[in-house]
Amino acid sequence: MVALYCPGWPPRLAQNGIVSYIGNLRPGLERAGVTARVLTGVVNSDSDEDRGAVDLADASPPRALQALVRAGSRRLPFHPLGVLLGCSVARGLEEIKRRHGLDLFEMEESFGVPMYVQQLVDVPVVVRLHGPRFVQGPAQGLPIDDEFHRIDRSERRCIAGALGITAPSLDVLSRVRRKYGFQLPHAVVIPNPVPVIASERRWSLAGCDRKTILFVGRFDRHKGGDLAIDAFQKIAPALPDAQLVFVGPDHLLRSEGGRIETMPQHLDAHVSPEVRARIQVLGALPADRIEVLRRQAYLTVVPSRYENFPLALAEALAFGCPTIAADAGGMPEILVRDRTGLLFRAGDAGDLARQIGELFNQPQRAAALAHEAAEDVTRRLSPDLVARSTLAYYEEVLARRRPRRTLSTRTMMTRAIFAFTKH
Repeated sequence: MVALYCPGWPPRLAQNGIVSYIGNLRPGLERAGVTARVLTGVVNSDSDEDRGAVDLADASPPRALQALVRAGSRRLPFHPLGVLLGCSVARGLEEIKRRHGLDLFEMEESFGVPMYVQQLVDVPVVVRLHGPRFVQGPAQGLPIDDEFHRIDRSERRCIAGALGITAPSLDVLSRVRRKYGFQLPHAVVIPNPVPVIASERRWSLAGCDRKTILFVGRFDRHKGGDLAIDAFQKIAPALPDAQLVFVGPDHLLRSEGGRIETMPQHLDAHVSPEVRARIQVLGALPADRIEVLRRQAYLTVVPSRYENFPLALAEALAFGCPTIAADAGGMPEILVRDRTGLLFRAGDAGDLARQIGELFNQPQRAAALAHEAAEDVTRRLSPDLVARSTLAYYEEVLARRRPRRTLSTRTMMTRAIFAFTKH
């Protein structure tokens, strides 16, 4: 029995990279004979198909304790969200262990939560590097302030003491090693699983609209929605019939200088009225609607300024869509340059525009890239294959599980807090 922490559930109602990762991994684990329970603080459904998710709402620490921790947070060595969520997760795990038994728990590194969980439960905790703050924060344009450094310190301690570490990409694991100076000899790269898409559901040249460019993601600095718009503005005169379909919420664009723009403000400032009329802004859409758009579009662009293992890219390749992505982060590990898609220089809207023009003029090449993309994802990233690699690593962690050591002052303090929450 393993447990996996997820920020929301179920996947069809909670669009998030971690949610999708667990939603794709869990069936593979269960087909391999391993029961996987999901712990989450947000359950959006009570249907039978979502059974197995453990809602942490009832495991929250008392409000008085929450207020106490937050009030003293500036004088304490931990981030308040880390310890409070750690207490809730630990209580949920204790309940799972009492009812069903539990062998191992996996959770992302955010706010150092797994460090506190490991101090409170007697099962090994594997840390999944979905994206430490020092990597994701600058990509989002977040300020490097005291809050940033406190989160970074918490995540650093969490990673340093982790019994097991997995990473979706070699890029993020290498960045962690360089940033913190850790060797992390037991850490491994295990990519996120991607569902296998049947051939009849995939993109085809005959079935697409050869005028449409698709972007799926938030409008913010991280996902590069501004780069997709700016590239379209540059290429639009050469492709007078082309249109850009923009799918995703407006999360505001933070410039390096700290200026914040909404999507309408960015369009007004950077796009001519003639080109603006050729941009469809559809907002957030459900997965089934996005699937239809993937098949309809001629090509998909993924211009993120940084990504670890982006769902938008993995899905586009799985559906066999002609795809152009930035050569940033882990994306070159997913898209094989000039074999399963094209890569452009990250942050360079001009280079993205140039490559869009190339694929519009080479439909047969676009189709060949798309076909190989779907086949490559099936070979390397299927849920069953990734689940087997994950289970092999879990077995390794269990084999070298450390016995309990003498408790540090921080450990005893955290355990005291946890004990208080049980009464």
